Amino acid sequence: MKKTSVAQAFMGREWRNLLAVFLLFLLAGCGGMSKVGDLFSDDPATPQAPPAVSTSIALLLPLSAPGETQNIARAMQQAAQLAVKDLGSGTLIIKDSGGTADRARSAAQAALDEGAGIILGPLLSTEVQAVSPVARERNVNVIAFSSVSSVATPGTFLMSFLPDEEVSNVVRYAASKGYRNISLLYPASQYGAAIEQALSRAALSEGSTVVAAKSYAREAAAVTQPAASIAASLGQGSALLLPEGGQMLRTVSGALEGNGISPRSTKILGTGLWDDGLTRSTPIAQGGWYAGVAPQLVQAFEQKYAASYGVKPPRIASLAYDAVAFAVNLQKTGDVSEVGIASPTGFQGSNGLFRFRENGLIERGLAILQMGPGGPDVIQQAPTSFSSPAQ
Repeated sequence: MKKTSVAQAFMGREWRNLLAVFLLFLLAGCGGMSKVGDLFSDDPATPQAPPAVSTSIALLLPLSAPGETQNIARAMQQAAQLAVKDLGSGTLIIKDSGGTADRARSAAQAALDEGAGIILGPLLSTEVQAVSPVARERNVNVIAFSSVSSVATPGTFLMSFLPDEEVSNVVRYAASKGYRNISLLYPASQYGAAIEQALSRAALSEGSTVVAAKSYAREAAAVTQPAASIAASLGQGSALLLPEGGQMLRTVSGALEGNGISPRSTKILGTGLWDDGLTRSTPIAQGGWYAGVAPQLVQAFEQKYAASYGVKPPRIASLAYDAVAFAVNLQKTGDVSEVGIASPTGFQGSNGLFRFRENGLIERGLAILQMGPGGPDVIQQAPTSFSSPAQ
């Protein structure tokens, strides 16, 4: 936006604010009338209505980004529109964030100029970092979809599946079953680094010990040596966390089996990446535990989406559905402030119970799942309410 446009917008807002203050004083001097048209009326005073909350919800997604990102963004847009249809309320202002910081910033400014009262998205961490200050300047909160915890800031909340939540839940469950010595074999990536940090925090919290941690480049030849090293660290009654899924998990599985590691000798733990069709037929994952959304909830959303669009959605599409439902619920309460968003009671969405912490990170009520050849089974139900204040 050009400097002159910013100045004009600022002066416009200043003038409207001054006019509003003048009218409030005038109303107070005329017996608290609630309508400008009643200023000179002799009717008894009536209570003032609460200030109106914008019913427009901005949805920022990288709809023109290259590759798979665009496909995910399109699915999330459809899920958001499905939520509006199901709820029968909510007005979406859809903007293409483009997958870059500059495009995301411009999209946010355009949505705010069109009267958005809350912003949902964008998806990528670089986009979120660009949008946050723009929204903050206009006193509008953001509920983004990035899984990079560091982009959460005051007024920017993350509606995502965060590694911290999954790791802390499965480590807590493993500790309750006597598995307190945990090793980690993880991909050398941003996600893998987040898992390593999350495991360190969770182990400290639960009184568990991280015995060893080895990373690998995500290619078949690079897994062999780290797998051999981690296998040597595993003693009787140990647990091994494998934050991997799909074909790469099969590669890891083969490398571990070649070093004598199997689910019969070691308790295998996973993450949300196990929500993948290949995992259920991967030998190393059989009987393994991970924290996630109960399968019946996942299936219910997939069926709802497929009934409207004819295809199975990516898992992340459900986040857009829940974000819209959450935003509409906030607008009904009349409180889209940071306090309203971080309500301690939480909200039930298509992925179960969740709430936002004051630091912008999400807390989820997750089930503990056990992987089998027919898919995951719930071995510990997700909570239906939060029993303690958000940390």
